[in-house]
Amino acid sequence: MLLDFYGTLARATGWVGADEVLADHGYTLDDRARAIYFADGLDGVEHHEHSQSRDHYVAWQRERTLAMLAASDVHPGEYEVILEKLHAGAANRAMEAYDEVPEVLAELRDRGLAVFICSNWDWDLREAVEESGLEDLVDGMVSSAWVGARKPHPRIYAATLAEAGIPAAAALFAGDTWGPDVEGPLAHGLRPVYLRRDDHWPDSTCPHDEPSGRGVAVVTDLRGLLAEL
Repeated sequence: MLLDFYGTLARATGWVGADEVLADHGYTLDDRARAIYFADGLDGVEHHEHSQSRDHYVAWQRERTLAMLAASDVHPGEYEVILEKLHAGAANRAMEAYDEVPEVLAELRDRGLAVFICSNWDWDLREAVEESGLEDLVDGMVSSAWVGARKPHPRIYAATLAEAGIPAAAALFAGDTWGPDVEGPLAHGLRPVYLRRDDHWPDSTCPHDEPSGRGVAVVTDLRGLLAEL
């Protein structure tokens, strides 16, 4: 069993992000700047040279953030202050598992299934999983930061399958973002389940017509996954 992390297993509360910090300084993110900064603009991207170590990856994150500030016409004299506020906002977030997740993960393992996280996340995925209280309910995890490629790049699926020791045809993949968690797995031989939580933020990668009409199982929380096994 392969599962996405953020938006699927856990979410953040109290996270002061780029929109809020920039608004405090009188700036807004336009579409170009948003693509530079937010994950959707990187989906599918290979970044092996930046994944040699945590230091390499953090340096790349800083470069991307500076590019986002430049694209937002932020005055260079404000860069460092804004960077400090973004760092503080991330440090003060609280990662919380969705209510049903611990019970479902325990049930999956009771059924004899190994559970692995496959996430487009930064270098500190393990710490985020621990913060959400799920570290003892999963058998392993793979972050895009570690393997140098983001879903739907084939490398991250291959790395997670290798970690799990199973072929793609034997794996079910569940996640909340259509491109990385449905189209990507389908293209690489995994069976996807699309998670559409009622209170979820909009998924810009999802087709406009009804996803279930495309032959993909759709569930509204992780308990629905049990019926797909």
